[in-house]
Order: sequence, then C-alpha cells, then structure tokens
Amino acid sequence: MRMRRIAALVSVCVSLLLTGPLAAQSVPTPAQFFGFRIGADGELARYPKILDYFALLSKQTDRVQYEELGKTTMGNSYPLLRISAPQNLAKFDRLVEINRRLADPRGLSDTEARTLALEGKPFYFLYATIHSTEVSNGQAIINIVHRLATESSVEIRNILDNSVVLMAPSQNPDGQVLVIDHWYKTKGTPLARVYPDLYHKYVGHDDNRDWFMFTQKETRMNIELVQNKYKPIITHDMHQQGPSGARIFVPPFTEPFDPNMHPLLRMGQATVGQAMATALLGEGKEGVAWEDSYDMWSPARQYMVYHGQPRILTEIANANLADPLVNPQKGQPLGWQESRAHFPVPYSKDTWTLAQQVDYGVTAALAGMSHVAKYGHEWLYSFYQVHRDWVNYQGGPYAYVVPADQRDPYGAFEMLDILRFGAVEIHRATSPFTAGGRSYAEGSFVIKTAQPYGGFARTMLSRQNYPDLRLFPGGPPEPPYDVTGHTLWMLTGATVEAIDRPFEASLELVKTLAPPSTTIAARPKGAYLVGPESYGAFKMITALQAADVPVFRAAQAFDGHAPGTWVIPATAAAHPIVEKAAREMGLAVAGVDRMPAVNGERLKPRTKVGLYRAANNMPGGWSMWMLEQYGINHAVMSAQDFQGDLNARYDVILLPSGTTKARMLNGLDPRRNDPAEWSWAYGIGEAGWTRLKAFVENGGTLLAVGSAVETARDLLDLPIEKALPQAPSRFGPGAIRPAEGPAEDVNAVLRDAFSSPTRLMQTLRDRVAEPQSLFYCPGSLLNNEFDTNHPVAWGMPEAWPVFFDDDQAYRLRPGFGVEPQVVSRYPRQDILASGWLLGDEYLKDQANIVAFRIGKGNVVTYGSQIDFRAQPRATYKLIFNAIFHGPATPVAAGQMGTSEGASVR
Repeated sequence: MRMRRIAALVSVCVSLLLTGPLAAQSVPTPAQFFGFRIGADGELARYPKILDYFALLSKQTDRVQYEELGKTTMGNSYPLLRISAPQNLAKFDRLVEINRRLADPRGLSDTEARTLALEGKPFYFLYATIHSTEVSNGQAIINIVHRLATESSVEIRNILDNSVVLMAPSQNPDGQVLVIDHWYKTKGTPLARVYPDLYHKYVGHDDNRDWFMFTQKETRMNIELVQNKYKPIITHDMHQQGPSGARIFVPPFTEPFDPNMHPLLRMGQATVGQAMATALLGEGKEGVAWEDSYDMWSPARQYMVYHGQPRILTEIANANLADPLVNPQKGQPLGWQESRAHFPVPYSKDTWTLAQQVDYGVTAALAGMSHVAKYGHEWLYSFYQVHRDWVNYQGGPYAYVVPADQRDPYGAFEMLDILRFGAVEIHRATSPFTAGGRSYAEGSFVIKTAQPYGGFARTMLSRQNYPDLRLFPGGPPEPPYDVTGHTLWMLTGATVEAIDRPFEASLELVKTLAPPSTTIAARPKGAYLVGPESYGAFKMITALQAADVPVFRAAQAFDGHAPGTWVIPATAAAHPIVEKAAREMGLAVAGVDRMPAVNGERLKPRTKVGLYRAANNMPGGWSMWMLEQYGINHAVMSAQDFQGDLNARYDVILLPSGTTKARMLNGLDPRRNDPAEWSWAYGIGEAGWTRLKAFVENGGTLLAVGSAVETARDLLDLPIEKALPQAPSRFGPGAIRPAEGPAEDVNAVLRDAFSSPTRLMQTLRDRVAEPQSLFYCPGSLLNNEFDTNHPVAWGMPEAWPVFFDDDQAYRLRPGFGVEPQVVSRYPRQDILASGWLLGDEYLKDQANIVAFRIGKGNVVTYGSQIDFRAQPRATYKLIFNAIFHGPATPVAAGQMGTSEGASVR
C-alpha cells in the first residue's frame, strides 16, 4: 500500500513537471510571438494577433480551450477562453451543471448544497477593454493567459486546480481594432494618435451602460453565451481611469448600493478587492485606492450582481495610450499625495508607463483568481446562499402583474422580453384572477419576486428613490457615478402593477415569449386604420414607405379613433405589410370600406433624415442605432453636405444632444486628422451654418435634442429661454467660482483642488455656489404633460415620464411673428417619477418640448433627452412623429387617400 502511494505521488510530481516548464518550452513567450515585450513604450499588440496567440496556446497546452462565440457588430471575432487544470476541463460540463443547480436551489437542502460546493469549482469570469482606449488591460491579459498556460508556481497551480477561469479577451473587439490600428497608422506623423470617433459603431463609451436593455450584439453574447449559460460566481471587469488620482482602484465600492443587491455580494466584493490591494501593496505598487468614486446603484453597469455574483471592478490610471505620462512639473509625483485610510501609499514617481499599467493589471487579476480559488468551496456555497435567499424572498412586493390589456402591447412585450433575456421567470394567467383588490384577465403576466433572479425584476420594475447624498452636511449633492432612474415599464410605455400580498391564480410558466398576435380580416375596400399609441407601428410605416405605399394620418379624432391614427389605403402592396405588423407587434388593425372624412396629412414618400453626428458624439451614435432599428430612411451627414443645397438631400435634420455651434463650425482639425478618413467630420464653417438656417426657412424640418436645443436657438433666434437657475452636471453639480480678490490661475486652482481628496473637499466647501439655488437632476425619469392633439405628441398619453439627464427646461418669450407651441411641459406637482431631483420648483409648469414654424419649415426642440441611450422607447414616437409630420402634405377631409391636398393647418 505504501509503495503504491509513493508511486502515485511520483506520478503526480512527474505530471506537474511535464505540464510546467518542460511542456512550456515549445510555447513562445509573448515577447517572442509579438516581437516586443508586452508593455513596451509605444507598442501595442493588435487584437487579431492576440487571438492568434490564444488559439496557439489552446493547441500547445492542455490548460486552455478556445471557442469563438460569434461575430461582433463590425464582424470581428468574439471568443471565450476556458482556462483550468486538464482534469477540470475534462469535467467542464459537470462543473457547469453544479453551478446551474446552485443558481436555482429550489428543492435543494443546505447539506446537499454543501456537497455540491465541495465537488464544484468556482468560475472566475474576466473581460477587458470594453472601453477601447483603456488599452493596458488588453495587453495585460496576454501575460495573464501566458502565465496560466505555462507556469507551475504555487499561485498558478492553486488557480488551475481549484477554479475555472473564463475570459473574454475583449468585450469590445471592434474598438480594439479601431483604436490600435489608428495608433500605428498615425505613428511618426503629426496626426492625432487617439482614435477620434466612437470606438463602438453605435454607442462608444456607453457600451458599458447596456447591461439591462441589452441592445448591442456584444452585450447579448456576453450574457446569453457566458453569464446565463455557465453561471460564473464572480465577474471581473478590467477598466482604466484618468491619470490624476490613484494608480488603481479596487473594491470595495462607495455608497450607494442598490438595495436589491444581496449583502453577501457586498462582502464578496470587499474581500476580493482587499486581496488585490494586499497583493499590490505587497509588491511595492503604490497609489492603490478603494472605497472611492465608484458606486453600485445603476443596473446599466452591473448585470452580474442581480445574478449571484460580486462585480469586481479594477480601474488603472491611464497614460497616453502606449506612451508614458510624465508630469510637466519635473520631479513632482503624479496623482493624489495625501495618505488616508483607503489610500495608504501615494504614488511617488513623476512618470507612469504602459508597462506599469500592465503589471498592476496582472497582479490584481491573479490576486483575485487566487483568492477565489483558495476559498472556492466557500464561494460556491455563498453563491448558493444568495440564490436560496432570493427564492425564499419574503419582502415586498409579492409580485408584479402586467395586465393583458395594454395601451401599447408591443411596449409591454419588449419590457417582458428584456426581463426574459435577463433570466427572470415570467408566468401567464390561464384564467381571470383577482390580486390586490383588482381583477385581471386571462393572458395577464405575473412576475413573482421570490425566484432566483427576483432581485433583477425588483430593480427593473420598481420606482427608484435615490438617497439624498451630500458632499458635506448642507453642501451640494454628491454626484452619482451614473444615472439614478431606470424603471423599465416607464421606459417602454407598459402598465405594471405591484401586488404586495400573496394571491391565488392559475398560472403557466412562459417558455416562449411573443407579442400578442392579432389578425386582420379580409382586405377592406377602403383603408386600414391603426392607432397611434404603439411606437412599434413605426416599423410598419417605414416598411410601407420602402414599398412606396402611400400613408396618411388623421389630424383629428373621428369615430372613436384618436388624432394621429394611421390611415393606409388597402392596396395589394399594403396588405402583407400591415398583416405582418399585426401578427408580430400586436397592433390592432381596423378595416373600413370608405376613407374617413377627416382632415389629415399625407406622409412624404421615403421621408429622408439627415443625422448630424459630430465625431465621438455618443447620443448621435445611439440615434443612429435607433433609426436603423426602425428602418427610418436616413444618412449620417458629412461636412460636405453643408456645401450644397440641404433641402435637396434631406427632409429632416436631427441634431442629437451634445451638438454645439462650435463643434459644428470647427469639427475635427484637418491638420490633425487625415482627410481621406475624417473629412466627413470637419467643420461646416459659417457658410454651412447659414445653409442650415436656410434649410429650415425653405421648408426643412429641424429636430434638436437635449443640449442641441441651445444650438437651434442660436441658429434661428427661437423665442425660448432657459428656465433653470444654473447649468447642472452629473459630473460636478457645484460650479467652482473664483475666490474674492485678484484674478487667479484657474489651472493652478484645479491642480491644488485635485492634489488630494481632502483638498478637493475643502475647495468645494470654500468655492461652491450657495446650495439654496441648486437644481440637480442626474439622470432621472420626470413626469410630463402632453398636448396629445399636437402632431408631435400623437399617440402619447396625457401624462408620462421623460428621461432627464442634466438637461434644461424652457420658458417662452415674445416671438415677433414666431408662435411657439408647447407640446409637453412639467406638471405643477409630483414631477419626479423615478430617480433623484433637487429643486423641483424650478421645473413647475415649464416647457420641455416646443414646436415652431420658421419660414416654410418646422423646428422641434426637446429640452430633455427623450431618447437617452435609446432606453426610453415610450418617447421614441415624439421624435418619429416629428420626422414624418414636418415634411407631410396637409390633406382636407374628403381627400384622404388621394395624392392631392389642401392647406388645413
């Protein structure tokens, strides 16, 4: 027996040696493969070659498996690496089975869960470079994977033997290609080295704000093919931050935390973060901070915390992409210089290099993996405990009911589909029932909160009540890291009712979700009538336009139909399009044998939209995505468009938030940006500015959203003025004002203020504007009242929330021949629907959306960002209505369905 044990031990030792340095001799090091040391000044490994290296490791070692999950928005590869000891990879499916059982512990006892936790291995999911200019993490993962694939140190053996590492080399591969290709393309030239446009085709930096609407392909692959499939117990999201503070942030986070986040996840974040901090400081790495800046409120950044996992965020100070950052004050150290409890050792050098960033990233990641591997059984049991508590949830509400009768069935479907994609269980009533003192019809949906992902349901369906946090007592508000309101049914226009007490109902689990399909009768002789309530109807309208089918709208109510009702001549070409819309979007379609005798308008065939999107304008990227999803005929405008007749090219021009006169006139600097690639984003100049004004006066329609309202006001001298007392900002609510006395060097003031957190607080105390005049609304849903007889608001309810993110409200002033029409305004009371609002008195009865007739054209200004990140879909129609109304031809009663029209406005 003893000899057999010795023989077995010898066999294990030989195996370790063969899977260690001896086996690794045939594997090229990163320096050998890429031709430079990872982190070398001025050098960046390109994404395709990184994937080649990982694929090679998967062939030459038995610790790495490589799988392509799909293609990205721009057609790049999105792979996943599985890294572990060979014996773990051999039983990978069984380990996934254990994870999935612990994630849904209904019927599982604590003892059984303990047994599974002892058998299983924790899955540590890591991804990098969702923000593509944060380049060091995309380089660090090369060294991380190489070490895991080839090294036989005690630390690496612990990780491999006792855990499984899942790694997405980049959460935004397209951006990696764009940014690094541009870096090399401009090397040795006077051109700007940083990629000047969005590093994701549609959303740029906001790709890390898509974790509850799930709009982008990369988000959906991450969730569907990793998070929901393999059930990792922790997710590590590698980021970079600005260079002026700490060298690296690790958890724990600062307040506030979403109340639906389980307390064990908060503790898990803290323990992993402190393991990282200990490792970093133990290696002599200075400038480590925790419990600073980053909160845990918004689900737009943290899908994993509603699915049983701590979110581990690391933020490493950046530099000049691959070039070092050197303090202009030679010899003066970079970053904060005041030691404190959560920042014990300030950084002592005046230079910060890519190699240092890579080293910090490798140390933090391996420390996190080591901790989870060392305490793997405890982590798996904690994973079980979190889900056990969620399935046994006793708090309120008991359930959410989505009534079968919805004003916009398509909006309700999209809301439910988002929840379904987020792994929330949804039930459908098979017969009528009563709950909370109300009756509900068969076909109503029920979402119980006691379920594995009930926390996600509660976060998405409840009204947010953000805490009133101040920088100091009596001082200005402490800015949240992101927005504060995200109630899903408000965003999609659905009706949802929270039921506090348990109730009885005959329910079936929904396995396949689809909008309520409706059928239409045989083709009528006259027209199809479709109500204006659903934003989904615009997909039908654009399909009709693409097929050259004429489309009309009623300008007034008639025979029980609302203003804005779609009137579609019942032609052979129209029938399949209308039938498909009814079947796929639940649109109610009526057929009439005679055209309604009502005043209305005929849509201009193939209405053409010009989207002005300055380089790196994220709202413009989201607008592009929105227009594409609905099939709206559009083009992204170029500076060259403004050299000719804009009316000949476009019917409507859309200015997204962030469009300023200065950005339009100046654009990208031609001396710093190659004309072959970037001339479209050059400035339009004064001549182009004048042509934009002429576009409106000659009959064009101009739409301006958010901060672009000021641009339109300047262009056309619109008779409106700001109603809010100061320019608010989510990124700093108090405007630092000069001290009394002689003029100061503002840069010196800011350098001093940001030299340490204590100095920053003192500067704010001394210099911030008096708080009693404060208005502050950092990304919330605010109630609006709508004039539903106005064409821009056709189909809206009389009151509904709009999104407001550091935006403006307006009051009217004398127009000297221009009569503004208020389409929506803020109510006199109960303005806040969800989120955080200070100074609501400044909004009372002020205008949000205003329409103008300028010359022969139309202008609509949207003071708030009603299309923010393409999330508030219920208010899409406020833009779509304006797009189709502006160029439409008025049609008098009796002429509906004809190509003729008479002015009835």
